[in-house]
Amino acid sequence: MAMGEIGSSARPGLSRKERVGLLVHRLADKWFSPLGVWALRRSKGGLAAKFKVDALVLTTVGRRSGRTRSVVLQFFPDGEALIVAAANDGGAKHPAWYLNLKANPDAHVEVNDRRLDVHAEELSSEEAAGWWTRIVARAPDYERYARATGRTIPILRLMPASNENGRRFSPYHEASGWLPTA
Repeated sequence: MAMGEIGSSARPGLSRKERVGLLVHRLADKWFSPLGVWALRRSKGGLAAKFKVDALVLTTVGRRSGRTRSVVLQFFPDGEALIVAAANDGGAKHPAWYLNLKANPDAHVEVNDRRLDVHAEELSSEEAAGWWTRIVARAPDYERYARATGRTIPILRLMPASNENGRRFSPYHEASGWLPTA
């Protein structure tokens, strides 16, 4: 599937049940996002692990406010990098965190008990199409998000930033039990 097809109107629409489910999901995300961030930080990723989901806390700088903003996102391992999709639960608009990263691609992530600075880069259409297949295989709800929206869902790579010695910080370490999957 080409990246331009993600969310295109050529795809079948959502059933009434799916539309209501996404609406409830979006409202829950809006109202309970701070609680989710707190819970993921408090459990050091253990809460997401219980649901067999790889989740991170992404902290960006607001493009208009200049204030830090944190959100919980599902991610997909890519070597030392982390892949995230700006699906916004199938919403018509891009999520605020994506717009913040477009304005300032430097951010901070927390994965399990690891904290690191990252630099975001949006994937090319070709690379995004390959990742889209992997994302939907791991998290089938993303296919529903694509059907719910008329916009292209951007896919980004969060690369660990280098420290002052030029060494990259890695989100992986065996003690946390989180290692990249093939």
